[in-house]
Amino acid sequence: MKVVFRIIGSEEDMASLEPDEEYIHFCFRPSEKEIFNVVHTCPEIKMIQLPVSYFNTLSNTTKTLMSMKNIEIRVGNVWGHRTDIDTHKTLDV
Repeated sequence: MKVVFRIIGSEEDMASLEPDEEYIHFCFRPSEKEIFNVVHTCPEIKMIQLPVSYFNTLSNTTKTLMSMKNIEIRVGNVWGHRTDIDTHKTLDV
């Protein structure tokens, strides 16, 4: 299945999130607070994708919250994408 991910390349990119975003990829290690802010800002969110090294550092509390809200946490990378050119990328999931 192909979905369009909103690519978050830095903390500054989070300020431009739209409430209707459903799929988000973090290119940086988000803090728990930043993840909770994304969930609050984007109530329709279905999936968060993180590189494996960042996924491995997520707390069980964050994973539990995502599970309770039916938000899938996916491991994956986006290589060579420039967020200054386009903030979205279509990926196979």
